[in-house]
Amino acid sequence: MNSLRMRQMISMLVLVALGVSLLGGGYLSLYDTRLKNQMMSEQGDVANAMLLSVPIFSDDTIDTKADTFELNKLMSQYKFSRGFDDDGTKHEYYAYVENAKTGELRWQSKFPNEVPNPTGSFSYAEAVKQFDIKDDLEVGKAQLKERYLRPYQEDQTTNLKFAVYSQLVTAGDEIVRVVVAKSARGMASDSDHVQKNIIALFFCTLALVLVSQLISNYFIITPIRDFEGEVRQIEAGAQKAIEKAYPVELMEVKSAINTLINVEKGQKQRYRESLENLAHSLKTPLSALLATAQSKYKMKDDDQTDLMNEIRHMSDIVAYQLKRAVVRAPNAMVEQVALRPVLFRLRESLYKVYHEKSFEIIINVDEYDKVRLESDDLIELFGNLINNACRFCSEVVEISAKNETNFLVVDIDDDGMGFGVDSPSELLKRGMRDDSKTEGQGIGLAISAELVEAVGGRIELKASPQVGARVRLYLPH
Repeated sequence: MNSLRMRQMISMLVLVALGVSLLGGGYLSLYDTRLKNQMMSEQGDVANAMLLSVPIFSDDTIDTKADTFELNKLMSQYKFSRGFDDDGTKHEYYAYVENAKTGELRWQSKFPNEVPNPTGSFSYAEAVKQFDIKDDLEVGKAQLKERYLRPYQEDQTTNLKFAVYSQLVTAGDEIVRVVVAKSARGMASDSDHVQKNIIALFFCTLALVLVSQLISNYFIITPIRDFEGEVRQIEAGAQKAIEKAYPVELMEVKSAINTLINVEKGQKQRYRESLENLAHSLKTPLSALLATAQSKYKMKDDDQTDLMNEIRHMSDIVAYQLKRAVVRAPNAMVEQVALRPVLFRLRESLYKVYHEKSFEIIINVDEYDKVRLESDDLIELFGNLINNACRFCSEVVEISAKNETNFLVVDIDDDGMGFGVDSPSELLKRGMRDDSKTEGQGIGLAISAELVEAVGGRIELKASPQVGARVRLYLPH
């Protein structure tokens, strides 16, 4: 994961997801607690009202109109279920009173006027399902727990869930348990609704964060991308320095890169000047030595020729080594140079040099073709190669170029004698010459090969379609 954009986006999404999950889970827990507390309070009120209205002693009966009226009023007020009309639904709400020790049912809301029949005849009281409540509550204490019952209908298999309120109270010499049960479906439905809202909020928040990240990335990453583009342009030689204005966070980097470029240019200039001084210092005494050998010293002709050849050889070595030293590395930042103007300038010069010879230099190079090579090196390179082609051609020298993926491929063809050796590539080595050519070609080809290879290109020697020599150059553009 090397992308800053992806790192920022993923980290933000993880943080937001974690934050929303914790907040949502905390809110859901608080909501459930508040819902249970509210239900316990409501069912506690129902239990207290029942204790005031319901006869719970064995010798009490509900036989007065006033008692019946109060009970009906109580059940209507709290929307108690009557009979089996609302079994298992989310509104089911019923209550009963039982002996805490024996579990004997004393009263229940579904059939309030029915009491256990000692004779064993059928009683509706037997149809009321009681909860198995085993608590260690003190008298006067209450609790609310979720409990389950078997379905009323035999064809149903899923147990019914209730929120059951229970409280122990004293009734004469007995301890009775007041039970108020309400279906937990409503509470579960409310909790599920809140949970779905939290999930929806979770995904909506993630979507909003994602959109905001994309928008912020556009404003944050775009300057970095532009900065990277300028650096690539400098590497390609299309511009000399980083020029655009950037946010303050990138200004120090911009300044450092521009300073590095200026330092490199300064070092290169000083290096060239030092080499020029060295060349001047070496060539002058060599020239004096050569002149002295020719005029002042009396020696055999063969010895004089050998001495002059050695001096010339030394001069060639100095020129070669100096040229090799100033060649730049492939990764250096070199500006792009248009090739066509250089070729036209060289053509005019070579026409003057070979004015006694009738030939034509044809240039098939587009004006937009550029290469990453120093101007001086470019002139040196094509000056050497085109000069060789002009020297050995009969009537035509043709220069053509075409673009490939990473290179500009330049062909220099002539209709001369071609290369007279079996392996023309050997001529690119220093000191190797074709015997059919005049002296000096070896150094020119060697220097040309060094210049091309130093910038990451290559040079090939082939047969020309003009039945002569072809020099093919692969130059980075």
